[in-house]
Amino acid sequence: MLYLFYGKPSYKVSGNTQKNWLMPICFLIQANELNSIKRIFPFDSGAFSAGRHPAYLSTFDIGEFEVSGLNDPSKIVGAFFKTIKDYFKLAPKDEGQFRTEHSLTVMDHEILALRDLAGDSSLNGIDDRRFCVEIQTEAKIDLTPRSVLAVILPYDYLEDSSVVEFIETDLEAVPLPYDCFSLTSAEHTAIIYSKVLEFLRREGGLNGV
Repeated sequence: MLYLFYGKPSYKVSGNTQKNWLMPICFLIQANELNSIKRIFPFDSGAFSAGRHPAYLSTFDIGEFEVSGLNDPSKIVGAFFKTIKDYFKLAPKDEGQFRTEHSLTVMDHEILALRDLAGDSSLNGIDDRRFCVEIQTEAKIDLTPRSVLAVILPYDYLEDSSVVEFIETDLEAVPLPYDCFSLTSAEHTAIIYSKVLEFLRREGGLNGV
C-alpha cells in the first residue's frame, strides 16, 4: 500500500536528526497518473487510528469519512476551502457560508465536524495532517516524465551530476532544492511547503492567489 497526500507535502519525518542525508525529499506526482485508488480520507488515517484527533471527530467511525473516486481529492479541497493556499493554511470557508453552500443541516454531523477540524487552531499535539487529503493505492507508481512534475530535495544533492541527470533528463522534472539548516528534519517542513506553493504559483495551480 502506498500513502500519498494530495496537494501539500504533509508527511513529517520524526526524530531530532540534523544529518542532511536524512532530510526529507518530496516527489510531486501527477494525480491523474494514479492507476487506481483504494481509499481517500480527508485526514491522516494513521493519526485518526492513533486517537490524535479531537473527540468531536473521533466519536465517528473512520469509515464515515472514506471516499474512493478519482476526482474526490479536488472535490474535498473545493468543498472546504476557497483556494489551494487556504488548504495549505487550513483556513476553511466561513461556517455560515459553508452550511449554506452545501445545504447542510444539524444532521450532517460528520461534515460539520470536518470543517471545525480544519480551522481548529486550539489543537495541541496534532499538526496540519489533521486535515490533509490522504490517498491510498495498491498500484505501483512508476517515476517517469509523465508522472513526476518536480522533486524537492536538499541543495547538496545537486552537487551530484547523476542526481541532476535523473531529475532533469530521466524524469524531465523540475528540481526544487532547499537549504539545510541546524534544524531537525521535521523543522524543514515549512521550507518544503514554501517550495511547493511557489511551484504551484508559477504553474498556475493556485486559484485566486
